Amino acid sequence: MNPFFFGRADRPLFGLYTPARAGAPAARSVLLCYPAGPEYMRAHRAFRQLNTLLNRAGMNVLRFDYSCTGDSGGDGTEATYGDWLSDIGVAIDELKDNSMVDTVDVVGLRWGATLAVQACRDREDVDRLIMWDPIVSGRAYLDAHLGETRPTGTIGIEGFPFSQVLREAMDGVDLVANLDAVKPAVALVVAEDRPEYRALKSTLDRVAGSSDFEVAVSSGDWAQADPFGDALIPQQIIQAIVDRLQTQVVS
Repeated sequence: MNPFFFGRADRPLFGLYTPARAGAPAARSVLLCYPAGPEYMRAHRAFRQLNTLLNRAGMNVLRFDYSCTGDSGGDGTEATYGDWLSDIGVAIDELKDNSMVDTVDVVGLRWGATLAVQACRDREDVDRLIMWDPIVSGRAYLDAHLGETRPTGTIGIEGFPFSQVLREAMDGVDLVANLDAVKPAVALVVAEDRPEYRALKSTLDRVAGSSDFEVAVSSGDWAQADPFGDALIPQQIIQAIVDRLQTQVVS
């Protein structure tokens, strides 16, 4: 494991790069995009498990903290949605440099999936994007956490700061209505079959040409925490993601 900082000198991003297991035929490199806020903490164990399985399967992996989150530079109250989108692009370039490849695959969970499809939609160097339990509607997400009456200023959601600027950008996210053309091959891998995921699948079929959809029933519920503050590790969906990334890209 190689922890390091990369990106802007004034607001560096913290990353963990792990090469494929020694002796494994490293053919792919994968960027993992975390969720935001309290779901970041709840997903940490699951991402570590996914990271390990991908390395064992012969893949190089980079996971990182968005600016103003985790161990990356910047105060949490200064986080912006636009910066997080840019961070994913910087992380893709960093992964390509570290693993000396021309193209990568991207896996995003919850807000990480939503950010990833927006950040990668025009990129030629992303072969596949796996959207794991994505946030389809930012408004629905904030309604669930805050109610329909929006407070002003910076507020805390389970101890994580969300500025008014950040929340307003999230509030405007609607992947079904606003997603444009997407160049990478896209797969939705979800823990349960929900109407909003099916609606997103229809949109992806239209803007990406086609998309895959898989329900891997799992116990992980990102809105709930166990007594230690972590969600259960959803083994079935993690294995489904690993299996997909082990298959060859069909051009």
